[in-house]
Amino acid sequence: YLMATYVLASIYYLVASRCIGTPFNDSLTPKQRKIKSMAVKERTTIFYTGVGVGALVLVIFQPF
Repeated sequence: YLMATYVLASIYYLVASRCIGTPFNDSLTPKQRKIKSMAVKERTTIFYTGVGVGALVLVIFQPF
C-alpha cells in the first residue's frame, strides 16, 4: 500500500505541477545551466549505480 500511495502521489504531482512553469530554471544564466547539467549527469550516474548495486544484492541474497 505504501508503494501504491507513492506512485499515485507521484502521478498527481506530475499532473498538478505541469502548468506552473519553472521560474527558477528560467532565471539561470548559461554558466549556471552548464553547472546544473553537470550535476544532473553526476547524480544520474550515482542513482543508476545504486540501482545496479541494489539489484545485484537482491539477486545474490534473494530476500523475498
